[in-house]
Amino acid sequence: MPMRSLLLCCHASTVQFISRGFREFGIDVEPCSDAEAALQRLKDQRFEAVVVDSVDHAGAVLVLDSLKALPSCKNSLRIVLADHQTALGTAFSTGTHLVIYKPISADRLRNSLRALSNLIGRRAQRESGRILVEVPAIVHVGDENGVPASILSISQGGVAFSTKKALPTTKTLGLQFVLPGRTAMITTSAEVVWNDVRGRIGAQFVNMEPASRKVVSEWVSAQLSSRRLNDAPYPGSQA
Repeated sequence: MPMRSLLLCCHASTVQFISRGFREFGIDVEPCSDAEAALQRLKDQRFEAVVVDSVDHAGAVLVLDSLKALPSCKNSLRIVLADHQTALGTAFSTGTHLVIYKPISADRLRNSLRALSNLIGRRAQRESGRILVEVPAIVHVGDENGVPASILSISQGGVAFSTKKALPTTKTLGLQFVLPGRTAMITTSAEVVWNDVRGRIGAQFVNMEPASRKVVSEWVSAQLSSRRLNDAPYPGSQA
């Protein structure tokens, strides 16, 4: 699945150039010309990278500062397209990971994107503790009846799931599911940290009972151990 980035930029030529360069590295670009609209998309969707053009200084600072308070953007890489007049202190005070200076040549963009791909790759390695599954679940929002859901992946800290019925906009929900190969029902609260255009939702466990957290942690660890064992080469084989 391609990595996704959001680009805040009001110049069509820059958007076209950046989008073409990003696609070479397997990164989709969703352009946006308005800071408020960009923030709304960042609240509703998950992006591996957020790129802002410093030409709109106020909008760039607003978006970068707001990322700190958005759970869905906790791990997003922050990139600034900057003129040489842009103060480095201003750029990096917002937690910027990468600055690409203008005028942006094809070579400069490729070199910057190689660094970006390495950063995203390291992030992906840290998230490799996520187990892909197809597990039925029930999601509760407020006092409403439970909504059937399908858990798509499980980690020690949370799940990604989808539902056939759209859920009300919410930050917290209740979650019930049974781990594959187990019989005990896991019941916990969860906090929504991202969702995407395909209707998938990512949520991290909150206020989970210690016994349930232990069960999930041990199950995930067992799956990871089995995966590493299956991926290991046989003695005497060539790697």
